[in-house]
Amino acid sequence: MSSSKRQHPKNKAKSTASAHQYAVTSRITQLGAQKQMASGKAKFPYCTKRLLLAFAHFIDNPHCYSGQLHDLHYCQSTVYGLQKRQRETCVKVMVAMCCDLEVETHQIGKPQLDYMDTITHHTIMRNYEACWGEAISEKRYYHAVKLFKLADFLVIDAVYLQDRDLLVNLDLKDEDLPRVYSKPAYKTVTQKFINVFNLESDEGVVKSKLRSIANRVKKGLKTLWVRYEAFSDAYIWKKRQRAIVIRTDAVTQQPRARYPQGRVIKPSILGGNYTTEH
Repeated sequence: MSSSKRQHPKNKAKSTASAHQYAVTSRITQLGAQKQMASGKAKFPYCTKRLLLAFAHFIDNPHCYSGQLHDLHYCQSTVYGLQKRQRETCVKVMVAMCCDLEVETHQIGKPQLDYMDTITHHTIMRNYEACWGEAISEKRYYHAVKLFKLADFLVIDAVYLQDRDLLVNLDLKDEDLPRVYSKPAYKTVTQKFINVFNLESDEGVVKSKLRSIANRVKKGLKTLWVRYEAFSDAYIWKKRQRAIVIRTDAVTQQPRARYPQGRVIKPSILGGNYTTEH
């Protein structure tokens, strides 16, 4: 057996892995094998399968790969790491994401002839159900996504599109103004996550990656994400941020802090609510 094959996770002894990790790695191997799928097509190429099999070790050993997964394991607390069931959920969700992973840019989406289309979180949740034969609740799914984002293993950017350019005709009436709407967010697995497993030197992984890129280029599919920006005072493209709640004072019409900080207290003739300012 060659050195590359000995390093493959599926060739390690079964006794070294728990029942949960062994079941996950077995399913990943099945999803990445063309002959074992009923459709006759693997869910992801060999290079992605190796990445997921390597990540599956996180279930039993969160300190694997010289502690490079600690950013995920301790993303919620520097003292208490993730529970085993949480680590298993992270691996399963990553498998569902990688069903639509582009191996060259690590973008999650569908390459098209003109650009790369984004996919929704609900599409990934359907991938999860197809891969694991069980549904995942939104709360559990979005919590796993939050963990990946906290560890800087996943980047998600909001997308705002405009159906036509505003500068073409500046004399548009209100009802004819361009429509601005949102699309599924850009989702990308970071290079930081990919580098944890050090698969760039593996000959089989490199060949598989080059073969996948060549097949995509042969089909004429693009991986560019189109960003639409409106150069006007009304609409700009930006990342979605948490809203800052500001209330307006009813008398001065000036912004003030949200309740209860900055609350304007009106004196009562019955007493009991006076402050030192009154």
